[in-house]
Amino acid sequence: MTHSRLLLLLLAVFMQLATQAQHAPDFAEKFMSMHEGDSTLKCITVSPKMMEQLGDNHKEGRLENIVQAITKLKSVRIVNGSAEYYKKALQLLKKNKRRFKAEQEFQTDSQHGAFFIRRDKSGKTVELIMICEEPQNDRFTLINLTGDIDEEFLCFLYNNKSLKN
Repeated sequence: MTHSRLLLLLLAVFMQLATQAQHAPDFAEKFMSMHEGDSTLKCITVSPKMMEQLGDNHKEGRLENIVQAITKLKSVRIVNGSAEYYKKALQLLKKNKRRFKAEQEFQTDSQHGAFFIRRDKSGKTVELIMICEEPQNDRFTLINLTGDIDEEFLCFLYNNKSLKN
């Protein structure tokens, strides 16, 4: 192999690695890929453009800082399925405890769940996962937020955790 071919090959490998590094999957994406082909598990993704529109079209009376926090999000993924997935998601989060830190658990009459966060190297929260099980309804919900998630927004979510529709 000539020197120029070797350099081209190495360049191609580094470009591929850089592309993969730029798109590290969030928890919901990883969870869905583990259950690929399972038609009972559904995932909805809210794009950055949709997040921008949520901030632009906020209702009167909503807290301005919460609207600002929403516009800082990169994406939101909502995963729904039967209650059996709650334990699977919880096990995966606990298995990756170096990446995801358990923050808070909650329980009401109809549901229970937990919040997990991922911080970047500087300590900023860049991913928030909320998992919830409603045993009576055989329902599992996972909400995965990515972006710039500040402490005030986290407190708002922790205090308003009900997923009732």
